[in-house]
Amino acid sequence: MTKKGVKSTKAIDLLLENTIALQKTITNLATELKSLNKKVSSLLKLFEDASKAFKEARIEGAAAAPSEIAELSEKIDDLVKQNMTIAKGLLLLEKTLRESKVERPSPARPSRETHKPKPLPEFSF
Repeated sequence: MTKKGVKSTKAIDLLLENTIALQKTITNLATELKSLNKKVSSLLKLFEDASKAFKEARIEGAAAAPSEIAELSEKIDDLVKQNMTIAKGLLLLEKTLRESKVERPSPARPSRETHKPKPLPEFSF
């Protein structure tokens, strides 16, 4: 093989390795986002259940002191705000990932509109 052929083969191998590593990273990120989404959903359900229980206790006139109820209400409000911030962050992350996929076509399936095929070099054996 010529020097160009060896360099070309090394470059192709390096591109393949990088593409595979990128795909693994994206897969891991998607898995982690799915796990995080489940955890946030369970946290939201917990907040909803706590809110229902809090309303029921308020209606029934629970024996808790008004200062305790106000304190719990404030804590729940803070947690809801934090949850909203986390949800916004997740939505922005998803939007960024979707935009990056749109901007960069995958190397396995190049878009014909943005990339015109070049003629293959001639090799003599």
